[in-house]
Order: sequence, then C-alpha cells, then structure tokens
Amino acid sequence: MAHGPSTIEINDAAMLLTAVSGGTAVHLTAAATPAAGRGAVPDFYFDGNDYVPGEYDLMALRERRWSDKTICGRVWAVMVGGDGGAVGRYGEVAYAPTCRRCLTLIDRHFPQPKPDDRRALVAQLAADVVVDRRGFAEIHHVPGDQQDALRKAVRTAIRKRVDHSVRTHAINGIIYVECQAMYDRYGRQNDREAADAIDAVLKGEPPTHRERDWIIAWETWGVA
Repeated sequence: MAHGPSTIEINDAAMLLTAVSGGTAVHLTAAATPAAGRGAVPDFYFDGNDYVPGEYDLMALRERRWSDKTICGRVWAVMVGGDGGAVGRYGEVAYAPTCRRCLTLIDRHFPQPKPDDRRALVAQLAADVVVDRRGFAEIHHVPGDQQDALRKAVRTAIRKRVDHSVRTHAINGIIYVECQAMYDRYGRQNDREAADAIDAVLKGEPPTHRERDWIIAWETWGVA
C-alpha cells in the first residue's frame, strides 16, 4: 500500500513533518484551506530534478492542503521522509518534530489540563517556605500536566508578598523555587546549620538533625 504524507496527529489534527532550507531540525506544518495550501512535496521533485520514492501515494503528496509556513513561522522546503523513505537525494527520515519552537507551540493545540484542587494550597506552602524561612523550596512528585501552572502559581504567591525576582524550574517531577534576595536574608541561618552539621561530624558526634522544611510533597496534600 502506498504511503501518504508524513504526518503526526496533534489533538486530532494532522500536521506535516517538514524541513527548511539551511537547517536540520524537523518542523511542524498545519493544514491550510485548499485555495491557499501547497503540496507536501514541490512539483520539481516529480519532474526528474529530484527523487520521490515510488512507495508514496504521489497524488496525496501533490494535494495542496498545507500552510506555506511552519507553525513556528518559517517557510519550509519539503516534507520529511517517513515510512515510504527519504524524499530527495539528501533527504532524511523522521517521525517526530525536533524544532524546539514548534514543540512549544503545539501545547496550544491541546486542551488545558484540569486544575488540581491542591494547586493553590501547595503554592502557598512553597511561598511561605521561601519568604518566611529559607529563600528556596522544593516541591516533589508534581505531575507533568500540573507543573507549568503550579510554577506560575508559586511565583504569583511569592510576588504578592515580596517585590523580588523569583525563579522556578522543573527537573524529573521536582519543582525548584529560588528567590535570591530572600536566600541572602536567611543565609546566616542556612550557613550556621550546615556548619553545625560539619562540626559534629568532625568531632565524631551524630550530625545535628536538620529539618528539611524546604521540601513539600505534592501527594501529601491531595484532597480525598
């Protein structure tokens, strides 16, 4: 059976995997109205100037259904090869986009995740730790679909209380929150606790227990 254009489904809408001139990233191109669309492969590829494998449905590749620009705004050159093989002498085969901008933009095509009931509470707990005790906090085991919204909620909660810069980033399900100004305020306390622990080890004594109050576990605050 002949293969059609190299596409992936994004929220039930087909998007064409495309390459641009002078770049190696794989981009995404959305469908356009028939009157404004272009084919997945330019006409000259079919005229002997380049090569389209016979494993493809050539009529489907000519169908003018694609936007003239990628979703990240670049004019694209040709469809990236898929199950039917590479398109063109120097073409490649790929099955997923690699353009970072396209990957960011496709989030708009997915429905927003349902807000979790614990988001506001966890954000406030993190803000209290940052502003009142440490200058930093960690939120563990946060589901991927809740991370962006929770990071925004934490930043908002902190900025309502202090007029300082706040940074958040997520790694492996953990959200890290940092406010340098508040960390500097509590720096002596943090340093003293660390020094006490080192001093105990050097003396051969059990290290002083340091309460890890900067760690908040997402699952602890679930609503039954």
